[in-house]
Amino acid sequence: KMSKIVLAYWDIRGLGQPIRHMLEYIGVDYEDKRFGHYQAGEGWDLSEWMSVKFTFGFDYPNIPYLTDVDVKVTESWAIMKYLARKHKVLGPTNEEEQVKCDVTEGVVQDFRSTFRTLCYDPAFDSLKVNYLSDLPAKLDLFEKNLAHGGWLIGSKLTYVDFALCESLDNIRLCFPGCFDQHPNVQKYLTNFKMLEKIAAYESSDRFQKFPINGKMATWIGEN
Repeated sequence: KMSKIVLAYWDIRGLGQPIRHMLEYIGVDYEDKRFGHYQAGEGWDLSEWMSVKFTFGFDYPNIPYLTDVDVKVTESWAIMKYLARKHKVLGPTNEEEQVKCDVTEGVVQDFRSTFRTLCYDPAFDSLKVNYLSDLPAKLDLFEKNLAHGGWLIGSKLTYVDFALCESLDNIRLCFPGCFDQHPNVQKYLTNFKMLEKIAAYESSDRFQKFPINGKMATWIGEN
C-alpha cells in the first residue's frame, strides 16, 4: 500500500487550509495532521509541535509541512507548487501561464499577509479602519483581472486561486459585506466554493470552518 501523504499544520485554517483544499480537489488520500497550541500563563504552549520540530529531517523545519514517501516539503507556497507539479493539475503549463502565476503569487502573498498581520495585532480595532479604507483599491485589481476568464490567470484554475480564495473567505467572515462593490470578486469566490470537490469537502466533517487564526490572534475567527 502506498504511504499516505501527510499534511501537518496547526489546528486552525491559516496557511494550511489552501493546501487542504488542493489535496481535496486533486482527490489524493492524505492525513490531515494537526498540532494544538494552548494558553500557558502569559504565553503559549507550542510544545506539541516544538517537541518534534527537529525530528523529521527537514532542511528548514516549519509548519505547514508535507511528506510524500521520500519527499519532504516545508513552506506553504512550495507545498502547493509541489502538488501542482506532481499531479499535473492546478499549475502553469507554458511560459505565459508561469509568469502570470509567479506575479500573482506575489500579489496574493502581500494581500493575505496584510490581513493576517492585522488579525494578530493587539490594536486590531483601531487598525481595521485603515485596512478597510485600503481594501477597495486592492480588490479593484482583482476585479479587473478576474474579468478575463474568471480565474486569476485566465480560464484555468491554478494553485494561486486556492490561496486567494481562502484569504477572501477569511476577510469576508471578518468584514461581512466588504466585497459588495466587487461583483467579479464575489462571483469568483462563489464559483470556487461551488466546485464539486470543494463543495463536497466543505460540507463534510473533514472541513473545520473555525478557528481561522491561532488563539493568540486578536481576531481568531471562531463560532
